[in-house]
Amino acid sequence: MPSPDELPPGTRRAFVAELFFHYTEAGRPTLARVAATTRSMTDAFPVSRETIRRLLRGEAVARWERVDAVLRALCEIGNQDPDRRRWLETGDWNDDGDPTTCRQQLRQLLYDDIDEVQPELPPAPSAVPPPRSSGGWGGTPPTPTGGWGSTLSQQKQDDPWATTPPSSTPSTGGYTDEPPF
Repeated sequence: MPSPDELPPGTRRAFVAELFFHYTEAGRPTLARVAATTRSMTDAFPVSRETIRRLLRGEAVARWERVDAVLRALCEIGNQDPDRRRWLETGDWNDDGDPTTCRQQLRQLLYDDIDEVQPELPPAPSAVPPPRSSGGWGGTPPTPTGGWGSTLSQQKQDDPWATTPPSSTPSTGGYTDEPPF
């Protein structure tokens, strides 16, 4: 299975992961054996070793007939039925009664990849950037609005921490050690 760096998450990776699941179930046969099996099956549809390799690496997408031939070959090698139910967790907490077969699942993933259907993801947070401020590195310094480095006359009128109401006459101090409550 290709690493996430080689094959990033998405529809192609989901398809390759499903195909790789069947490849692993078959005991990881050689590509030559899979290719030979595609030629020797009833309703044979020969697939080359290179095409099989490219499918398993996610380097190419083939027509459904080729993918189905590879799936049938892998299932034949692994003594599996390609039309068996894909999820066998009967009686498990995760069993939702999904009757999807292995063949149907792989076909849907192939078509999702061809159509570039993206899997459902939770909604992303808004991509609206915060408004630019005029302060910060390289900008104009912001005007003080109170607190450290400002005078009492610069404080806002509704400052709950102010101990002396601002007046039109300049003050000599401004803060006491007593909290406002």
